[in-house]
Amino acid sequence: MLVFFIHGVATKNSDYSESLSRSVRDSLNKTGQDLPLFYPSFWGDVLKDKNQIWNHIFNDLRAAKSRFPKINSEDIFKYSTFREGFLSDFMGDVLTYLNEDRGQKIRQKLTDQLEDFINHAPGQKKLNIVAHSLGTVILFDMLFSDRFYLKDPVFRFRSLIEGLHCPNGTETRKKVSLRSITTMGSPILGTSIN
Repeated sequence: MLVFFIHGVATKNSDYSESLSRSVRDSLNKTGQDLPLFYPSFWGDVLKDKNQIWNHIFNDLRAAKSRFPKINSEDIFKYSTFREGFLSDFMGDVLTYLNEDRGQKIRQKLTDQLEDFINHAPGQKKLNIVAHSLGTVILFDMLFSDRFYLKDPVFRFRSLIEGLHCPNGTETRKKVSLRSITTMGSPILGTSIN
């Protein structure tokens, strides 16, 4: 059995799923069940230019201060340290995914990672996907959205999973069956698919 994780916003490294994987392993081990293979996909490094974005904002604030010297920049941009962290880590990831080019890079990374996972687990045919927060939105797009052009990686992603519709020319030979989707902290109304 394969378990593929898709993280949400503000995830800095690929060990985000370690404690959940360990808990599942321990629980299954106690009952003598087969242990699954885990793969924590990672797309959190697509937004690499956070500092550049904030340099533009702070340059704009400095320009406003020089044009209007009596203005307190704290009045213009209150709680700048908090906002910088919050906007970069949370809203930055959302806006990155919504950007057409960067969203496609995220979908490409996830597709490559799923294909790598499947290829390195010969004989494993059951796939379970666990997604969190923004990862649930990305997963919905990967599995069901019809808003993408034929060359988008979603079609190769879908071609790896039995039963998902794929346009001609995107079929692959390696296929797994999707056994479950588990969502956590999803902005999408939740249902369980088994």
